[in-house]
Amino acid sequence: MKIAIDMRPLMAGKISGVEVYIESMLKALFEWGRENEYILWYNAFKPVFFRFKADQPNVKWKHTRIPNKILNFCQSLFRWPKADKLIGEKIDILWVPDPRPAPVSPFCKKIVTFHDLSFEDFRYAFNLKTRLWHKVLRPRKEAEEADKIIAVSEFTKGQLETEYGIPGEKIRVIYEAASETIRPLPIPRSFEIIKRKYKLPERYFLCLSTLEPRKNIEGVIRAYIEWQEETRADVALVIAGKDFPNIFRHISVKKHPLIIRPGFIDEEDKGLLYQHALAFLYPSFYEGFGLPILEAMRCGTPVVTSDCASMPEVAGDAALLVNPNDHTHLKQALHKMYRDEVYREQLIKKGYERVKQFSWEKAATGLLQIFHKLAER
Repeated sequence: MKIAIDMRPLMAGKISGVEVYIESMLKALFEWGRENEYILWYNAFKPVFFRFKADQPNVKWKHTRIPNKILNFCQSLFRWPKADKLIGEKIDILWVPDPRPAPVSPFCKKIVTFHDLSFEDFRYAFNLKTRLWHKVLRPRKEAEEADKIIAVSEFTKGQLETEYGIPGEKIRVIYEAASETIRPLPIPRSFEIIKRKYKLPERYFLCLSTLEPRKNIEGVIRAYIEWQEETRADVALVIAGKDFPNIFRHISVKKHPLIIRPGFIDEEDKGLLYQHALAFLYPSFYEGFGLPILEAMRCGTPVVTSDCASMPEVAGDAALLVNPNDHTHLKQALHKMYRDEVYREQLIKKGYERVKQFSWEKAATGLLQIFHKLAER
């Protein structure tokens, strides 16, 4: 089969959940689906640098050079030009790993991955420019036109069914997995290096995510400050990550002497940052999957996350679940993580076992099964 993959989601150069998903899935796909020919297509008027590299003989790049604003408008509104025609070869299947306008010819099948419907359910979290971009995207149209949809969780599948009216049999749930690059490492000397690099305290709770309203950072800060005032514990709060004001609405991070903001964390340092934390805090209001939950568990860090959306589905019984709308509930979770070492160890052991249930090999195998079934139609 000849499979084209829409690489436009990677052109922004960000490292967030979607980018990790695409890069990890591609590596596994090329490993377990070597019988196929892959075309990595992207469109940009100017040259683009990709972190992702592919040097397999059955993988090649295709760069078209139409100004993207014109292409997106024409593909969204007029459903033209067809993506497979732009590529210039007879394509069996186009996989779009993050929704965007990508019409195809009748003889070309299309698969679209939906990570969540946050652009519908949490519009307030995005700035005006991004909300306008989502209107151009017309994700409902992409879902309706797709021959098959991949949802990264049962929660996201349910959202597609209820909000877009997509039949359940058209949707296949394929879970994500923790990145292979994020793993536990020998702590003493290694941690001293990143401790100096990011000016980290000796003991801390960790938040690590894009800084945006959905992540409930303000609720974490409120719970932490109240807990700190009550206990006077020598545990700081590290809020790591980068904000993207060109995408998300700004959130305010209250200043406090024990709240540390190291900014963006290099991918190779994340494992140690997780590993040394007293607990990983991820009480998000809404997630389509929640990949950091598995990353923290893989590094032996107990997890506190939300009891809503996809997070219980991912965490299972290996995390402490809280109501993200109740900061007192989160404050109690902080206290339990601080005081109850036996409970922390139980969560760590359960976390190690939970992570084993997710793998990129399983994800790639699921995608390859979809390729073969569509090719038989």
